[in-house]
Amino acid sequence: MKRIVLAFSLLLILLMSGCNNFSEPKISEEEAKSIVLKDHTKHIGKVEIISVSHKGNEYIVEWENRENCENGTDYVNDQNGEITKGETTIC
Repeated sequence: MKRIVLAFSLLLILLMSGCNNFSEPKISEEEAKSIVLKDHTKHIGKVEIISVSHKGNEYIVEWENRENCENGTDYVNDQNGEITKGETTIC
């Protein structure tokens, strides 16, 4: 019976430690905005940040460029600042 309790306790500890895999962001929300602005700034129009949220280990940055008729959402890794995924719509 002690082995079962010990095995169950170890399993529970492993599961709980695996669920807390998120660490503190190394880049700030402002840095995430700057990364997205730099990535989408071109010769036509001005890129504006619409919203920023943080979920899991990434910032979700919504942006638009009205003059160039573009908008989208970029996902920025909060540890290294890399854009891991981007969705862009062009009119």
